[in-house]
Amino acid sequence: MRVNAVRRINRLKMCAGRHYSYPVLFPALAVAFLLLQVTDIPATPKSLAATFGEFAVKEAFHGKPAPALIRRAEEHQSRTVLREGAKEGPNFAGHFTIVQWGCGTNCTQAAVVDANTGKIYQLSSVSQRRFAYWLHFRLDSRLLIMCTNCREWLIWNCDQHYFVWNGTAFEEIQREPRHDPHGH
Repeated sequence: MRVNAVRRINRLKMCAGRHYSYPVLFPALAVAFLLLQVTDIPATPKSLAATFGEFAVKEAFHGKPAPALIRRAEEHQSRTVLREGAKEGPNFAGHFTIVQWGCGTNCTQAAVVDANTGKIYQLSSVSQRRFAYWLHFRLDSRLLIMCTNCREWLIWNCDQHYFVWNGTAFEEIQREPRHDPHGH
């Protein structure tokens, strides 16, 4: 039995038809393994997720917000929520108020009201989707992050869309999503 064990060990020491001793074979394999590990690791890219600070707004609104100006039919249908939301004052991009309301099961709508003039801007890129979403925004930034397709039990696993306010409309920008969109 001892002879068979010695033969197995000797077979393991053979490499490419050559006979190597353990002190030579194992350090060489260890170095080769480490070199493969180091060279196969790609550089970690910087996160391309948009940040609120990247689209900062320095202006601040002071005073009483202008009442929402109801002009279009779709605004008339939601006039109460728009007027009440506009009264609360700016919550986005310095002097704008984002007003959100539900429109049924898994349906959400939103609009932007200018606190200076009362003019209402429809979120066409958002309101056309007409399903449940979460909007993340701040008073000191022009960035709006919309999270859609959130699974009830996995709220961190959402589709994320990034929009930048240009003063009259949102422009979608392409960015990498964050792992936890609701932690903005």
